[in-house]
Amino acid sequence: MSTLLGPRARTAASLGFGQVVGRLLLAGLLGSLLAAAWLLLVTEPAIRAALVVEAARRTEGAPELISRTTQVLGGVLGTGITGVVIAFVFATVYAQLRHRLPGRTDLARATLLAAIGFGIFGLLPAVLLPANPPGVGEQATVGTRTAIYGAVLLCGVVITVVTGALVTVLRDRGVGTAPTAVAAAVLVVALVALVALLLPGSPDAVPADVPASLVWRFRLASLGQVLILWGCLGLVGGRLLDRAAHRGS
Repeated sequence: MSTLLGPRARTAASLGFGQVVGRLLLAGLLGSLLAAAWLLLVTEPAIRAALVVEAARRTEGAPELISRTTQVLGGVLGTGITGVVIAFVFATVYAQLRHRLPGRTDLARATLLAAIGFGIFGLLPAVLLPANPPGVGEQATVGTRTAIYGAVLLCGVVITVVTGALVTVLRDRGVGTAPTAVAAAVLVVALVALVALLLPGSPDAVPADVPASLVWRFRLASLGQVLILWGCLGLVGGRLLDRAAHRGS
């Protein structure tokens, strides 16, 4: 048993808290830069197309309080700051849980945790409360949308905790990897379906003058932005940790 667990234990113990956080922050910074580039190259064209549709509805021209250039720069800056904050939280959580996560390498463990984070903060909201471009949604429903979004994130955390508890119980009872994975997948699907039934949907309908193709373009672009950040945290961050552990050993 010690032979099987020895390499994994040495890899996990060969890096300190600061080393783990530093490398994952570096991966998060890279992910933030790539997500900001995605915003400019992919998401921004969809936003501009939606703004054209929204402007066509106005009967009178309203003065632009904040220029579009300022808005874009603010969006890029906000994407970068948000990415670094998420990376710091991810790094802190990973540093505390890396000994308990399944996987023989930091790459496998970090990728698993990043996939869970993407599922909670990216995929689940995209399924239950998809993002909409400008021109879709009323000012009066902002509070309702925010509350539903918060409930979706909370449900995602609960689903993760419950699924993790199930996996732990099955592994402790000697259940194989394949049956455990199947049971976890079935539980996740069932819980997501239950949440979809219980939580209200978006309070805003898509107006007839907004093309469906534009809505889906924006939604996929927004989801891609989130995927880039979490993908860098898991893949790049895990790879950096593996290289540092191998050098240390």
